[in-house]
Amino acid sequence: MIEIFGWVAAAIGVASNLPQLIRILRAKTSAGVSLRLWQISAATTGAWMVHGFLVQKGQMQWPNLLMSVLALVIVVFILRDRKQAIAPQLLLPVVLAASLTGVELLFGAMAFGFVIAVPQLYGQLTQLREMVTAPDLSGVSVGYLAIMLLVQVMWFVFGLFTFDWALIICAGAMSVVCSVNLGVYVVRHLRARSRVALAV
Repeated sequence: MIEIFGWVAAAIGVASNLPQLIRILRAKTSAGVSLRLWQISAATTGAWMVHGFLVQKGQMQWPNLLMSVLALVIVVFILRDRKQAIAPQLLLPVVLAASLTGVELLFGAMAFGFVIAVPQLYGQLTQLREMVTAPDLSGVSVGYLAIMLLVQVMWFVFGLFTFDWALIICAGAMSVVCSVNLGVYVVRHLRARSRVALAV
């Protein structure tokens, strides 16, 4: 049963990137979207893919490869929207993914869980900063934020049942930060709607 639960988490995880990609394409803007978050997402999902092969969990292998590709596509759209060079910005995801994989190979899954949590939390915190300071959040997908929270909670539960310390440590911490991000978005969205209502 827990294996099926893991595949459901993986499927939702893959789907989590789609709302943000669709939002950027429809809105034709990356306003309020953190470039750093998506660079880190591309790297960490690549490293989680390798972790999946090392622990022989299919739920973490190909789904994370797909998520890494989707995150890279979002990075490219953000860079094009902001008229920045693409190639130099792809260096961070490649170097970070290789470094994270090196940590797991040298020090094991528990060390990997602690270390991979750092860039993932940093990425989410850059999104939080962007949402707090950006005047416009029209490029941000609330669907992405909600699904990301759901996925992290599901991976935390999967980690508990499969005794995967990397998942327990990282997904547990990510669940907290993703909750804050979703909360900030909802508060800003409600405030914006109330300002529009008052102006009418």
